Amino acid sequence: MDLKTQEDEAYEQLRDLILAGELAVGEFLSQRMLASRVGAAVITVRGALRRLENDGLIENVPRWGVRIPRETEEQIQDRYFVREVLELAALRRLGGTLGAREAEELLVLARHCDELGAKGSKDARAFAEAHLAFHRFLPDCCGSRMLKVFLERLNLQSLMLFNAQRGWARGVDRDAPHHEKLARILSAGDVERAETQLREHIRRGLDNELAAFQAKKG
Repeated sequence: MDLKTQEDEAYEQLRDLILAGELAVGEFLSQRMLASRVGAAVITVRGALRRLENDGLIENVPRWGVRIPRETEEQIQDRYFVREVLELAALRRLGGTLGAREAEELLVLARHCDELGAKGSKDARAFAEAHLAFHRFLPDCCGSRMLKVFLERLNLQSLMLFNAQRGWARGVDRDAPHHEKLARILSAGDVERAETQLREHIRRGLDNELAAFQAKKG
């Protein structure tokens, strides 16, 4: 197995640990500890950490090391504002032109996300992956690589903080399949209604994340 493949595996394992809330927010992380955790060499972990920094999942503090950054309430609100702008841009660029095959794929992703969301924090890691897959779909379809890169980074940050605080389970309305509802409206091609539903979906996520943030502070 070559170094690049080892780095890919270390990156994915560390990303999963962060998304599942298994590494403490705000604490500096030993590279040796991380290497032991994922079964990789320290030099391999360093490469993986650079990629995680590009994703916005960790920050590198000179002379101190790396840590999962803490966010303020204002930063969370600002991130969701940018996320709303980007996701709506993807929707408008797509212009309600999802084909039958894409619509079916989106519905499958949405149902999977809602099913995992209803199960609570035991499935935090699986939910994180399913949530990412759902929110990657529109930028994938609209064909803008730059939009996809920036939007995915914001979604990664959202999932990282929300899961790390163990707040997403208490914020999920278990009886309401929010992602499936959004997928059906997007698939119907009604752009105006889809925009309204997408805004509601994103703002519900913001409310849940802020509730988790306040609970953590308390």
